[in-house]
Amino acid sequence: MKQLAQKLKDGSMQVLEVPSPVLGPGMVLVQNAFSVVSAGTEGSTVTAARKSLLGKAKERPQQVKQVLDVLFQQGPVQTYRAVMKKLDAWSPLGYSCAGRVIGVAPDVSAFSVGDLVACGGLSASHAEVVAVPANLCVKLALDADLKKAAYNTLGAIALQGVRQADLRLGETCAVIGLGLIGQLICLLLKAGGMRVVGIDVDEWAVGVAAKHCADLAFLRNHSGIEERIDAFTGGVGADAV
Repeated sequence: MKQLAQKLKDGSMQVLEVPSPVLGPGMVLVQNAFSVVSAGTEGSTVTAARKSLLGKAKERPQQVKQVLDVLFQQGPVQTYRAVMKKLDAWSPLGYSCAGRVIGVAPDVSAFSVGDLVACGGLSASHAEVVAVPANLCVKLALDADLKKAAYNTLGAIALQGVRQADLRLGETCAVIGLGLIGQLICLLLKAGGMRVVGIDVDEWAVGVAAKHCADLAFLRNHSGIEERIDAFTGGVGADAV
């Protein structure tokens, strides 16, 4: 099957011919119809991979710490080999897709061959066939629009943010960052009866939010944002950010 992958060493991308994934316990095998290219998350991954080694280190301090731990434990030679092996390996991209079930592990009862599903997680990649844990799949109606369903993970991330904020009807939430997930968060907040303030550095994104889902929308460098929010909330301020 074909799968999109990226080499961490230089950021090069290629559609590879790879073996079909193995159906392990608790897994569902899905033939992809659509997968979503995330301009934010995947864009930053691609950008980081195309930087120098120093640039990569600055982007991923946690991984630098892991490398230093290996250095202290195994020495410079083994550490160098491990890092070069990792950088030369192809890494799959993608984390949100939708398609049709073509295989189900014996211990999975919630899905059957032929079901339409939306999938999330690191195994829901840009590939013709993916093996995804059953708890990261959701069954769809047989007439579902798979192209729209492929956005499921982005919607789930937005919904989780709203749930974590734990807002009540009529409260105010400030959303900083009005990309795709930020816009979804604003829409969910409005649907839940919250008052929404959107903030971003991009004028177009601010305009979209102002038109569709935000009571107030500002460019980040707009003067007097705090005063406008105070006035909008009667001096209370945002209940969550």
